[in-house]
Amino acid sequence: MTKNKQTMKMAAAIIVLVAAAGVYFGTSAWNRASQEQEAASEDTSTDITSLSSDDVTQFSYVYNGETYTFVKEDGTWYYDADREFPVNQSSIDGKLSSALSTTASRVIEISEDNLSDYGLDEPSNVISFTDSEGNETVFEIGTDNGTTGEYYCRLGDTQTVYMISSSLSTMMSFNIYTVADMESFPSIASDDIKTITVDDGTESRNLDADDDASAFSTISTLSYSAHVDYDCEDMSVYGLDDPQYLVTIKYLEDSGESADETSAETSSEETDQTQEIQTDETEAETEETSGDEEETYDENQLSIIYLNIGDATDDGYYYVNLSGSTEVHLLTADTVSSIVGTSDTGSEESES
Repeated sequence: MTKNKQTMKMAAAIIVLVAAAGVYFGTSAWNRASQEQEAASEDTSTDITSLSSDDVTQFSYVYNGETYTFVKEDGTWYYDADREFPVNQSSIDGKLSSALSTTASRVIEISEDNLSDYGLDEPSNVISFTDSEGNETVFEIGTDNGTTGEYYCRLGDTQTVYMISSSLSTMMSFNIYTVADMESFPSIASDDIKTITVDDGTESRNLDADDDASAFSTISTLSYSAHVDYDCEDMSVYGLDDPQYLVTIKYLEDSGESADETSAETSSEETDQTQEIQTDETEAETEETSGDEEETYDENQLSIIYLNIGDATDDGYYYVNLSGSTEVHLLTADTVSSIVGTSDTGSEESES
């Protein structure tokens, strides 16, 4: 009997503890929801910081588990781990301006005991800004609110949590190559492309402007999907030492005169043009009757681009670069297929 009584008392104690825990967590969740609802009832649009982007001389952020730092010296931004990295200055300025103009829709006071409720015990991103006087402002980004889609954020180790849009964390968590100042594919008008040759290592094919119109169109509007390496020392890493395809593009560069030059020459040529009008009209009529003729151009006037297409990635892209350049970029498998005229470039890899 004594053992039974002890067992019953122990079971009752466990039940009481479980019930107490349920009440605690239920109350905690209710308090959190109550705080957010109360804050939401107030029409707030609170500035999180008064720091100006012009005053920032250093910032860091977390991307894919790694911390990246940029520093500003003599008005120029540098990637701290590689001072030779070609930083696009306007891209950095734009990111800072947008990030520091973030406002909060709600303000919630919390305690250190419930940081985990907001994902702030293990922040998904820690963004740090340092001004010219050495003052540091740190943003910790927590989890998102399932109802509003906003994120919990706090400054340093304060007890104040702000509810903000996802733009701050998105804006300040990026691959450094998205802010790289690198080469673009040359802009070429479709009509100026005279020949495209595709060499796959087995055969070399000259594309036809009519039968392969999509290739000519693609080349004329081509832009890289992303930058990968600004100074590649080993092209074999990307399969570009022995590319799958070598695309040779020959084209005429725009040789049009400027408006000022044309205007200056017009008055001096008017008399001669007037005298030649009748002769030109007669010659034009003669040419029309002779039918269409093939376009002629001087081969020596053609510019040439060699586009190397290397290995495919696992997510539907190809590494590419221009001969003579140390830069490596990405093109989608669909773009490559359109250029080389095959349907097997990518297959499963290009699906996303």
